[in-house]
Amino acid sequence: MPSGFRGGMAPVTWLFVIIVILVLGAGFVAILGLLGDLPPSEQDLRPDTRDGEPSFDVVVRGYRMDEVDAQLASLQDEIDSLRAVDGPAPARSDQSPPTTA
Repeated sequence: MPSGFRGGMAPVTWLFVIIVILVLGAGFVAILGLLGDLPPSEQDLRPDTRDGEPSFDVVVRGYRMDEVDAQLASLQDEIDSLRAVDGPAPARSDQSPPTTA
């Protein structure tokens, strides 16, 4: 046994215990929001784009609906503005009728 050691916990162990208590206490204070308020977040409804194509955030059950809805509304506005300039799209005659087997 080292000289001066009289049982119980060593001084280094006490140091680690104190550090752990301080870290847990700081985490608890942060969780309660006592360190100050976070700045308000702005909801970004525009999807990211990669190579000109929309790229939506993937969440647990698919894509974020608000991003998809915003993109669909944007595309619908673009379609409406193109139709207002060019008129309705002509019917396509290159489609063959469906075949039944």
